[in-house]
Amino acid sequence: MYNFKMVQIKYADQVEPDYLWLNKDLAKTISLPEDNHIELHVGQLKRLFKVVISNNIKDNQILLHPTIIKQLCLTSEHDYGIRIINNVIYLGPVVGIMADIYNENGKIFGGQTLFIKQLLTAGREIGELCFAFSPLSINWNRNTINGYTYVKNSWKKAVFPLPDVVYPRTRGFSPVKMSIRQKLNAQGVKLFNPVLVGKWNTYKILCKNQSLSDYLPDTRLFNKFSLIDTMTRSYQAVYLKPVNGSQGRNIIRVERYKNRGYYYQFEVNKHTVKGSAQSLEQLQSVLKPVIGNRTYIIQRQIKLLRDKDRIVDLRILVQKDHTGEWVITGIAGRVGKEGSITTNISAGGNGCRLDKLLCSNFTDNQQQQNIKALVEYIALESAKSLEASIGLSGEMGVDIGIDRWGKPWFIEANLRPARHIFNILNDRATRLKSVERPMLYCRFLSGF
Repeated sequence: MYNFKMVQIKYADQVEPDYLWLNKDLAKTISLPEDNHIELHVGQLKRLFKVVISNNIKDNQILLHPTIIKQLCLTSEHDYGIRIINNVIYLGPVVGIMADIYNENGKIFGGQTLFIKQLLTAGREIGELCFAFSPLSINWNRNTINGYTYVKNSWKKAVFPLPDVVYPRTRGFSPVKMSIRQKLNAQGVKLFNPVLVGKWNTYKILCKNQSLSDYLPDTRLFNKFSLIDTMTRSYQAVYLKPVNGSQGRNIIRVERYKNRGYYYQFEVNKHTVKGSAQSLEQLQSVLKPVIGNRTYIIQRQIKLLRDKDRIVDLRILVQKDHTGEWVITGIAGRVGKEGSITTNISAGGNGCRLDKLLCSNFTDNQQQQNIKALVEYIALESAKSLEASIGLSGEMGVDIGIDRWGKPWFIEANLRPARHIFNILNDRATRLKSVERPMLYCRFLSGF
């Protein structure tokens, strides 16, 4: 599948602890100094060895003393990627998946347990030393982490080196988690994605890209209730969204009545709340407790396509692989539950295929192809623009809505995208690619 160079690390009692044995063909690829010493790096761990060249060793093997193999957190049951620069050998890369530990019903990482299993399997197949860990399990004094790997159908707890790359899958951002990211970065660890930037900053960044401006709905920072009156006069209906919200939580829809009143809808604990207010002051008294101290944006409503009177939008998963280039992994339609103002799967939404959605709403085949091409362009261009501002990124979930006239609109971008929608659609191939590509990008990030 991929022609990545791999080596096996084998133990041999006859090899002294400070020595490393290898085949003469592999030795030719190393710029050995006169004293025959090389450095071996495994993540952020490194050790100096004297090289012994032997014709009795296979060209894809390196021999070490058993104690050293353990100290470097390696195993003889694994094939590792290898990168050689002058007289330095790098193995791996070492990839750590940082996630919250829940241990609910035997699932160590809660709802992400299966996903993390798949990541570890995909990484191991391409020569990575990969493991999952809690951000609170790092031993900064020893540059090691107490983490978990998944082998032979069971979780195994072990000690691992500080990795080359960390793929963050923790929920939310606290000062503690931010501090851990900063410490990892200071130790030379690459981070797969930067921190979330929020809906308002996302909008401001994308506004600077003239090729995207026509596809951005009018969005403003919600700092006064009079904005509801102003924007509903222009667009009839608006959405109020928390700047740092996710999964459709605490989103509010407000529509202007012809007789100057307002109709509102939001969800609390998965229960829909609907009502009307005769004045802006009355509306404010209802919505203030919902908004609380959170920062919100206010955005014009897009008249989205519908499926049996349920609103539909698209989730486009854009990722990088071992080439370091953005590619579209998959596109899926998300159908909100009946009466819902959002399409989020976590709020009871369902999935639909893009082709079926377009065919059922637009009869002209060329228009369907044009819409699809424009959706792909907006998703990729959004990812590139955001990355240019926030720093190197490996994946984004870009949400795009299509209105009833066939125009795509950028809704938001998520730096911690879910993949469950592809399971719902029974799209196994896309689901597998969505797992494999992050691990491939980790190779790229670490220089392998």
